[in-house]
Amino acid sequence: MAIKQSITSPTQTVDTQPIEVPKTIPNASVDDRVQNLENTISKLVTQVNTLKVQPQPSANTELNNIESSITDLKARVSALEKATPAPAQTASSQQSVVYIPLGSGGGPWANKDWYSTPEYQVLLDPANYPGYKGMYLEVTYKLSEQTGTGSVRLYNSTDNSVTSGQVDTTSSSFGLYTSSSFKLPTGSKNYALQVKSTDGKNLFIQIARIRVNF
Repeated sequence: MAIKQSITSPTQTVDTQPIEVPKTIPNASVDDRVQNLENTISKLVTQVNTLKVQPQPSANTELNNIESSITDLKARVSALEKATPAPAQTASSQQSVVYIPLGSGGGPWANKDWYSTPEYQVLLDPANYPGYKGMYLEVTYKLSEQTGTGSVRLYNSTDNSVTSGQVDTTSSSFGLYTSSSFKLPTGSKNYALQVKSTDGKNLFIQIARIRVNF
């Protein structure tokens, strides 16, 4: 009987020649037969050992590798979340106040009755300021002399109606004056700054604007 194995090991070269196992060993002593069997068994053991599969990583090692990968992914996701810019906010949430300029300089005016100034006019639509709570007219102005009263207000030229309450001064020094709160009527309208001076003294405006509160 012959057993033939052809196996290559990375670290050991194994004799792959056929191993002859005679059915009988004529003219051989018992000792010779035992020695022959021992040699054959020794070769078989060597060849069988080469068939053993290389040891695989343990289950614990694989789990540790998976957990390490998950931890790394979590760290990357966290870094991406921090780097992601926050969503853009609406104008009303970014700030609680908006200023609408009406103009600067101009004058002087010495009208004793209300006069719509051509220098201070603006087209406004309250739909452009959704959610606003109120508007205020702010004017920095003075009289040329401390005589009489100088007054300013916002007028709706489209509907021919007064929009804001008036502000008054008797000072000959520039000062900031603010009207009471008001709201605009629906739709796009033209608004003008109106002025008057009870004693006909010159009135000077430095700057005028509308403050919109949200």
